[in-house]
Amino acid sequence: MLKFLLLALAFGLAHAYAELEGKWVTIAIAADNVDKIEEEGPLRLYIREITCSEACSQMGVTFYVNANGQCSETKAIGYRQEDGKYRTQFEGDNRYEPVHVTPENIVFTSKNVDRAGQTTNLIFLVGKNGKPLTPEQYEKLEEFAKEQNIPKENIREVLASDICPQ
Repeated sequence: MLKFLLLALAFGLAHAYAELEGKWVTIAIAADNVDKIEEEGPLRLYIREITCSEACSQMGVTFYVNANGQCSETKAIGYRQEDGKYRTQFEGDNRYEPVHVTPENIVFTSKNVDRAGQTTNLIFLVGKNGKPLTPEQYEKLEEFAKEQNIPKENIREVLASDICPQ
């Protein structure tokens, strides 16, 4: 019985990792320090692809940042920590995790501590279809932002400002 449960757990995790991988596009970002996610802000990431390796102990995230009208492609590799969150370096130290995964969308929470020691808590919502949020989805995002102590007025839908290569 124990072997069956372990096999079921392994299959479930493999399925979850498979749902993370693929081409994605950033739909919305929220942050308690909204300056970081305004247009041309350092944490306004236009995500394009997520990859997993070694049973997703490493998560690669390919994204663009638009600064001074120039899109710069970056790939950051996050390493899963003991608490299940991923850690990487980009604009400081980042700890992030997927908190809601469906075949169409992923919601990530993230904490960035920049080089000056300022902490920013973020939410990234990425999607497969590249469509704006429905009113129902936006309402759920507002509720989740409130739970994360991020004011709803700090939510930015970013599809319209995404001019970076697909």
